[in-house]
Amino acid sequence: MLKTLLTFLFLSISSITYSQEIMDMDSYEDDVEFIGEDGEIEEYEDYVEEGEEDYIVSDTNERVKYFDIAGVMLEMDYKKVRKVLKERKYKLTDIEYKIPEYFSFNYDSICRKHDILIPENLKACITGLAKKDKMQYIYRASFKKHDTNEDINVYFTSPITDNKVYKIEYTNDVNKKYGDSLNFKYQREERRRAFWYFVLSKYGKPNVEPNQWLLNVEEEAPTGLTATYGKLVLENKKQNAFDILEANNEARRQFKYTDYTF
Repeated sequence: MLKTLLTFLFLSISSITYSQEIMDMDSYEDDVEFIGEDGEIEEYEDYVEEGEEDYIVSDTNERVKYFDIAGVMLEMDYKKVRKVLKERKYKLTDIEYKIPEYFSFNYDSICRKHDILIPENLKACITGLAKKDKMQYIYRASFKKHDTNEDINVYFTSPITDNKVYKIEYTNDVNKKYGDSLNFKYQREERRRAFWYFVLSKYGKPNVEPNQWLLNVEEEAPTGLTATYGKLVLENKKQNAFDILEANNEARRQFKYTDYTF
């Protein structure tokens, strides 16, 4: 009887200890909290096995110039992006074309002067003129690696600034939770920890905690990388803004106005 009672107490204590360990899995001394896109508090933590720590820690600002996501870098052209991602087994899934806004306004004016007013015909006319002038361009190219559920969207500037990459968005399913039970919570946390470890291993420690690597932290819209669980965004916001400004200015220079004779 005494032996049975002792066995019961030992199992109870073990169960409590194990449950406490599970409950404490999310509580790490060095975690950095961050509010994610879904409103959840996310904790970014080191994932170091047996004290190993091989993160890059120096010259973060300078290194940002050479950051890549799956081999894709800022300032690449579409042909190079396609080649790099094909080598990494990503498949092209979608392309979005665009016309610089003010150029489309110019073409709209030309088409209307030719009495093309029906919406469908007007749209076709604008697109035709844009293609003729090589002003319809690849704005977004989407790629997917099906075996790992990784997606990449690459955004390009207009032909006015040579149709170069200004933003790369990468997503995967590391943050997906397949249910509310403890096993699903545990599995997601381990995937997230591993993901963050690989992020730190590749890019080094953030120079703007907890999750940004910026080229110039003093700038209002600095070039840099932002990481959240399952998502990376490498972007040059200034390049996009400059492209829009230059395209607008060039369109205004090319606007075909009436040469009045008064």
